[in-house]
Amino acid sequence: MTQILMAVCNGERYLSCQIESILAQSDTDWHLYICDDGSSDNSFAIAEEYASDYSGKITAVRNEVPTGSACANFMRMLRECNADYIFFSDQDDYWLPDKIRLTREKMKAMEEKYGDLPFLVHGELEIVNEALEQLAPGFTKYQGIDPKYKSLNRLLCQNNITGCTVMMNRALADIIKYAPPEAMLMHDWWAGLAAAAFGHIGFVDKPLIKYRQHGGNQLGAVNNRNLAGAVRMIRDRQRTRERIDMTYRQAKSFCECYKSLLSEDKRHILETYIDIPSHSKPVRAARLIKYGFLKQNFSAAAGQLIFC
Repeated sequence: MTQILMAVCNGERYLSCQIESILAQSDTDWHLYICDDGSSDNSFAIAEEYASDYSGKITAVRNEVPTGSACANFMRMLRECNADYIFFSDQDDYWLPDKIRLTREKMKAMEEKYGDLPFLVHGELEIVNEALEQLAPGFTKYQGIDPKYKSLNRLLCQNNITGCTVMMNRALADIIKYAPPEAMLMHDWWAGLAAAAFGHIGFVDKPLIKYRQHGGNQLGAVNNRNLAGAVRMIRDRQRTRERIDMTYRQAKSFCECYKSLLSEDKRHILETYIDIPSHSKPVRAARLIKYGFLKQNFSAAAGQLIFC
């Protein structure tokens, strides 16, 4: 069984379009579980109407006590989900017709190659405006991230997994479902760390969704590859330092959650990264380079070394 978990909060403007794109998938073996987190608009009414019209395919519920964040809402749904495979879905994107099929094929290929381990599959995104008109053909190049970097040391300092494209198997879901949302920078980042630590990560190198950019995005696409990206990083040096510090805290929480499950080499990687802030700046920079704790493009890595 495959379940799609959709976190919703005040998403009435694009919600119907997103649900319709899921209904139009070429692979029809799925169930959509929509959880509204206290919307003040008509989001829940829209979700309920679809659940009524497609009672065998869509379920709509509402949190009695709002979780307050998409991350916490996704994790609440994950704890209640017993499916073999799980997709995450945002409320405002548009799934291309073969998203489920292509992701499932990649997952099956990984299972055949590696056996019964925790797996995560994610994919490319097309960046679009509110009207679904293309702004950039690929998210990874635009964002300056590279999916080939999927080892634990590279993912500790920078996430390259976009949650709205993610599919995970049961083994990975069971590892992460009880982790506290407050320990995570985002649920997709945490899931990627767990897949890197205990299993494998796969990538579908073609757009799976239209990633809609609008004024209400919680997280959006930012061009970090050009000179403007480097200037922005330097100008916002305090925010850059805070983001780096947050990765150390997330790594510490991750290590504390899974210390008894980690292999010796993975535990060593985590403990080495967590220990970096305790050293002088030259030593911090040297250890980032030595152990490969580097962001995935030149300007981002340079900023990381400057503000480490």
